[in-house]
Amino acid sequence: MKHKKSYWRIIAVSLIVILVMGIISSAVKTDMGNILIRQVKISTRGGTLSGIIYVPKDALENDGLGNYTDKRPAIILSHGYLNSNAMQDPNAIELSRRGFVVFSMDMYGHGDSDLPNATDDPTGTGAVLGALDAYDYVLTLPYVDTTRIGFVAHSMGGMNTGNATALTAGFYTLEDKLLNMLHDELGVEITAEQVAEQDPDAIAAALDDYERGIYETRKAEIEAEHAVRPKGIVFMGSGPGFAALTQAHQVEVAGNTVWRDLQANVGVTIGLYEENAWLMFGANADGINNSSQIPETTLAKSLFETGESNVERRVWYSVNLSDDGEPVQSTILGDFDTMSHTDSTLTEAAANGTLRVLTQPAEIHMMNHFSGHCTAFVVDFYSTVMGYNNGELAEGAQELTSDHQIWLVKEFANGFALAAMFVLVFPLMALLLKTPFFSSLKKKPLEPTVSKRDKGFWITAIALTLIPAITYMPFFMLGGAPTTYAGNKSFVSWSALFSQEMSTRVMIWSVLNGIIAAVVLGVRYSVTGKRQGLTFKEYMGINIRWRDFGKSFLLAGVTFVLTYMTVAISSFFFDYSDMRMWVMAGRVMTKEQFIAWAGYLLFFLFFYTVNGAVVNSGRMKDMSPKKNMVISCIINGAGMILFILLNYVYVLIRGHMVWNDFGQDLFLAVAVIFPIMVILPLAAYYSRKLYEKTGSVLPGACINAMLFTWIVIGNTCFHYSLIA
Repeated sequence: MKHKKSYWRIIAVSLIVILVMGIISSAVKTDMGNILIRQVKISTRGGTLSGIIYVPKDALENDGLGNYTDKRPAIILSHGYLNSNAMQDPNAIELSRRGFVVFSMDMYGHGDSDLPNATDDPTGTGAVLGALDAYDYVLTLPYVDTTRIGFVAHSMGGMNTGNATALTAGFYTLEDKLLNMLHDELGVEITAEQVAEQDPDAIAAALDDYERGIYETRKAEIEAEHAVRPKGIVFMGSGPGFAALTQAHQVEVAGNTVWRDLQANVGVTIGLYEENAWLMFGANADGINNSSQIPETTLAKSLFETGESNVERRVWYSVNLSDDGEPVQSTILGDFDTMSHTDSTLTEAAANGTLRVLTQPAEIHMMNHFSGHCTAFVVDFYSTVMGYNNGELAEGAQELTSDHQIWLVKEFANGFALAAMFVLVFPLMALLLKTPFFSSLKKKPLEPTVSKRDKGFWITAIALTLIPAITYMPFFMLGGAPTTYAGNKSFVSWSALFSQEMSTRVMIWSVLNGIIAAVVLGVRYSVTGKRQGLTFKEYMGINIRWRDFGKSFLLAGVTFVLTYMTVAISSFFFDYSDMRMWVMAGRVMTKEQFIAWAGYLLFFLFFYTVNGAVVNSGRMKDMSPKKNMVISCIINGAGMILFILLNYVYVLIRGHMVWNDFGQDLFLAVAVIFPIMVILPLAAYYSRKLYEKTGSVLPGACINAMLFTWIVIGNTCFHYSLIA
């Protein structure tokens, strides 16, 4: 009875924590109720594009006739590969607090968005992934100033939004477009000198009255079209190497070849320890494999048009117009940190879409979306580019400085809620085990037989700690990738059940390591277990009647549903707040994700069954249970923690991952296992506690498989279309 009351207290405290943290998260996201937050579902191209829109409530003021009186600039946010829109919450919160309308999208195949059959990319490269549809949607919002729309995107999001910016903002100045109209529609011969002068009105002055009338009509149309284009883009941990369509190139203006840059303002924030410098800025083409040298790359110099000079960090540049087919060196306007947002040289360059700026915080790739530096950069960039921060800056608005940030409060609230959700698991299962239906699962576990002085145990423990780390890369590569852009193909075919590249890779690594661990345990049993008079099933902790196996699965299933519901309810009532801390998150799954969850579940169940046997074979007769528990949790996660630490120590020393020295880009292989540093120690805890209650590894294995398959599936992306 004492334990029962204790379990109820833990559950009550956990639920209170989840409730309070949900309220805090909602308060931050809505800026204490001043921001309207809604989920958006856009039916496009045979699928649905999903996102969260943030609308400052005072932007909805109108004259009662549907005419909005305070139209706002809008920013479209895009997360990176394997993520969802929640990863852009810091930017969404801070921009909306400053009066911007924000649409935070889920790329196609990510989050709650479908992967439609038809590509959304008119270039045929498959590289827009919903950004064009998000832009078209924002254009329809009556409270948005359609002449002031921008993008912010992390990693692969920089590819889709960068290419969308290139397709919509283009490479022609307004004058270029008018000159093309004169040449193409009115048949006017235009010289290279006239293109360089950029004065179509002077040329039109020589037309007769009829043609001049056509010119004036078409000019008004072209000016209106030109005004509605993306005003800027911020690449976070990304760049023109990933968004190839953004790169400056030669174009034809009225039959004359000229060099033109992207007609949009560009900001770049990319870490000094960015693992993807080779891709984001084509560093390997220049023989560079260190992100700190990005300013020296050909692509950086081209984006900023610095000629042979390296790009300077945190300096405003303005790219200049070329008179011919060769680029012209840009102009340095001043210091990013000291120039006023209302400086006339900045506002003029912003109006022309010629601003460029680069910052490089001391961060790795995944820290960009958990970074006060990056968030401040985004705020400052768009305060300048849009001339807006809590009002029109030209009118003396009381702007919120970029260091006035509250998003971190929301992130920690979500993190505490996640921790409370995990705390719920064991007391829920313990209480369920006290019910008549599940009570048959309760068995007294075998007495510990291992001594802390048992050298054989420690040798086995060290081996099973190191083997997963040693085998991770080869098994990860064996998993392959069911995508056209992510490398080698997997032997596991696409299907509704196996639809996620990274989940498939991790699954194969898990299964193969489960087999290895089972073999190691089998060898150890033959050496020590038989002498102790134990059967193999007893030694492995699976000495359970088959009729109770279903009950173990059902016990875990009920617990999983109750745990999962805390996330679903929190998301429903608290403005789509999930439970996360950085890259570890529990989020509400879509129907397709539940199908995938079921597909991967049995394979992870095998892994966690063997892993439970490993954990519980380490119970020691001459060590306190609490101390033994701590050691078991540490051992279970130590190998992968060491693996990640060694990778990033190498990055800190050399500026790139060790795999780059062997011509391999395996950054994502490392990035995807960050949550495992938490998952494996937590799995050991559940496994041990439930073994002590049931004498079997199966209840712990079932709940571990259900919980952590959810964590893996819910935060990655689909490559298989379920849409007929």
